[in-house]
Amino acid sequence: MKTDNDDRLRQELRLAQLEIKVLREQLLKSVQEAQRVRDEIEELAGELKPARPEPSVIVPMVTPPPAPARAPANGHPLGSKPRILYVEDSEPNYRLMENVLRDRPGAELVWAETGEKGLAMAGEKTPQLVLLDLDLPDIHGSKVLERLQAKPETAHTPVIVISADATPSQIERMLTAGARNYLTKPFEIRRFLCMFDEIFAPA
Repeated sequence: MKTDNDDRLRQELRLAQLEIKVLREQLLKSVQEAQRVRDEIEELAGELKPARPEPSVIVPMVTPPPAPARAPANGHPLGSKPRILYVEDSEPNYRLMENVLRDRPGAELVWAETGEKGLAMAGEKTPQLVLLDLDLPDIHGSKVLERLQAKPETAHTPVIVISADATPSQIERMLTAGARNYLTKPFEIRRFLCMFDEIFAPA
């Protein structure tokens, strides 16, 4: 007989599998980025031997105290099928987010691979939440945030930054600039879902 405990165990197993997949995809992306940087060094330095790239260090974030209750984003509780815009140049990361949001039925995820496309889609799709990478191929994510806040239709749309840049100064800069939250890659799925639920919890 199927029990609630069985359902919880299956959900925990699925979340654990997703977290492993996130770690694997982010490790692959980090290796590819390191190789790209090394190739650029070799091209610029000519005969000079390129320096060995240092391993990426993820600075742990201090979990902030619980935030006071806020109204749902743009008046859209979770039950009304909120639309989320993910501005991210990596398709594997987008696919992973699709899997993560399957635990929040009704959420609609749309994807923009560049900052400019993200800004255009934000105006067209009127998302209730924006997930924003910083290292985009055309413009930096900080410029995307700045331009979102400058438009009346997106000025109050919450933005969660999801970036591999874990430097405390960058985190502070984006939060000061108006980002609702900042997650470093690879991010904790449970932590992201808590942020999501805080935004879309019924009033």
